Amino acid sequence: MSMTVKTLHKHLGMLIAKGHGLKPVCVNKTSFHHVLEDDGAVILGVQSVSGPTFVYNIDDDGGVKLNKDGSESGKFLVILDGGHRN
Repeated sequence: MSMTVKTLHKHLGMLIAKGHGLKPVCVNKTSFHHVLEDDGAVILGVQSVSGPTFVYNIDDDGGVKLNKDGSESGKFLVILDGGHRN
């Protein structure tokens, strides 16, 4: 079952009320899957909203990017999830 606009609005409203209104919103691509994708099914439903979630930045060789001070680089994001796991 896909998320409705009303449910999405409720989740986003709670995030705004907690002071997270300016966080970027991203999509977890690997969580979206449909058996008919090869046949052209490209509109897939959102199952959940999570966040803010800390996501590490990746460097050129696939490792975690480091800041100048040696700490791990990343940012807090709001994630839209499709509910499917491999």
